[in-house]
Amino acid sequence: MTRLKEIEYEKIFSPKTMANLKAKSGESRQSLLGDKTLRQTMQKTAEVLPQIIQAEEGYTDELEELAVLMMEKQCPIIPFMNIKIDAKIVGEGSMNIQSSPDEVSIDNTPPEAEKAKRRIINGITQAAAQILTFSIADWEEWFKEYINRIDPELLPKYIEISKLVFGIYDDEEAIAMLLAMLAAGQKSQGGESEMEYDEEKKQFIIKARAICFPMLVHEIAKGLWEIVGTKGFGSDKEKNQAIVNTVDKVSNEPRDMQYGKFIYKAINKLFIDSDINDSRVRELFFSTLYSRKKGEEFVSFIENAINNELTPDQKRWTTTEMNNIERFLIKKDAENALKQRRDRGL
Repeated sequence: MTRLKEIEYEKIFSPKTMANLKAKSGESRQSLLGDKTLRQTMQKTAEVLPQIIQAEEGYTDELEELAVLMMEKQCPIIPFMNIKIDAKIVGEGSMNIQSSPDEVSIDNTPPEAEKAKRRIINGITQAAAQILTFSIADWEEWFKEYINRIDPELLPKYIEISKLVFGIYDDEEAIAMLLAMLAAGQKSQGGESEMEYDEEKKQFIIKARAICFPMLVHEIAKGLWEIVGTKGFGSDKEKNQAIVNTVDKVSNEPRDMQYGKFIYKAINKLFIDSDINDSRVRELFFSTLYSRKKGEEFVSFIENAINNELTPDQKRWTTTEMNNIERFLIKKDAENALKQRRDRGL
């Protein structure tokens, strides 16, 4: 693996894989934005977003609760892991954008393969949040009925704003503009999230803030996948921090948003194609992949998955790990059910 000065995807993956990712990005742009130019996309976003914010006025408390409830139903790993969600719809001025981490001295620069692994995990985190936001269109009927009571035009606008906001990350002109804005110190955001671990309560907490409901869903989902991503770290806290300081930069996010969804889909397809129906296995498999596959072995697995070229050994490993996770969940569910019966005196 070549030295990754800026941990660029072109340096992580082979030309074949990059060609695959770029082709998928082109298809995605057409699907999300159609023939809109960047100017037209920005104009439409500027038109639709204020309409959403205005329609949500007076309903923010209910929408915050709804976002948490529906995310727990869409991602049952959240209640299973007892993850607490603190979610608020706020004005853009009420959010504090996290500053980029400090540069790491050359003496403390982490191994190249570990930086590449972190960059890929960041891309997957961004992607999973995008895809869960798009799933709003498929949420349960009672959710759709509730949104329709607020405004019958609101749900279509949720879907439209998601396509507009995320579609620009498949547009090279838009990415160039975003990178130029970041280089000039200009930042804009529809939301932010962070996760933390409460040592006393032994509980992860997701804090999500956003200017409207779909962006709040996105930030909650990103917080969840940031928790999943912690499994990519080793036991050396200083080394972990050095990796974060080197890789987790705002300037990396546009490309993470662009390519991450195809990396996520390649790994998620392994779960979809399995005989397992418990959706909790998905997040736990990703975390297992992050923790068990190290450095270049991890990058190789990801690249083969993108190109649908997993080796027989990689396929066997995938099947074995998912089956082990499923058995673990069955056992934990039985233990929890027995404990609940005992607590009720049954």
